[in-house]
Amino acid sequence: MIAPDPYDPTAGLDVAPVFARWRAWSDAVRAEIPHARDLRYGPSPDETLDLIVPHAGAPLVVFFHGGYWRRMHKDDNTFVARGLARHGVATAIVNYGLAPAVPLETITAQARRAVGWLRANAAAHGVDVKRLVVAGHSAGGQLAAMCAVEAPVTAVATLSGLHDLRPLIRSFAQPWLQLDDTRAAALSPALLAPAAPVPVFARTGSRESAEFRWQGSMFVSAWRAHGCDAAYDESDDDHFTLLERLDNPHDPLTVRIAELALSAAA
Repeated sequence: MIAPDPYDPTAGLDVAPVFARWRAWSDAVRAEIPHARDLRYGPSPDETLDLIVPHAGAPLVVFFHGGYWRRMHKDDNTFVARGLARHGVATAIVNYGLAPAVPLETITAQARRAVGWLRANAAAHGVDVKRLVVAGHSAGGQLAAMCAVEAPVTAVATLSGLHDLRPLIRSFAQPWLQLDDTRAAALSPALLAPAAPVPVFARTGSRESAEFRWQGSMFVSAWRAHGCDAAYDESDDDHFTLLERLDNPHDPLTVRIAELALSAAA
């Protein structure tokens, strides 16, 4: 019997009901909470974002979805804004191009362009752009952290994040990523320095593989060495139930990420 790939979080799981649930929750959030939809931040059709702002002057969490840079869409992930909105935190849900049609270098550039666009334009939508946290799930964790490599942000939060891409060369994702050692290292935030020391929070589910848990703890150790106030923890979750915590405003994970944004100096 071939052992499951430790980097495949869907191994042994029926994820179709999970993704259907996320889409239903996201549809409900868009119906419940006023938002600006499909704001264009770049030239390609994929470069759009939704902005959920609960009140004027709200700090912002910029969220990058997962899907191994190959699947998912911002519309599947709007539910992550529900809990944060109850704490008075705005959320930008970012869409981006997908591999293999779009190389990972371009996807990373799109993520950075989204943050730059928000810095320049989100104030017009009532956001306090001086308080901007980048966050992401799984592949989105890599994108969030790479944004903090390019320019200072208020804080970084990654959930089941991928921070060192070198092991992916030997993973199930290699057919669409087509990484080599040089490209993987250049796209690995754990091997790079943040633009400025910032608070960093990384969490992985205790039911995830040892490789995913290593990705989180190793990233925190690496950026702590660069002067970041960095913390790592685990909760009783798999790769998908971890993200679902953000739908609940009372969950400690939602509170933790909201506090990263709210505690920053206005």
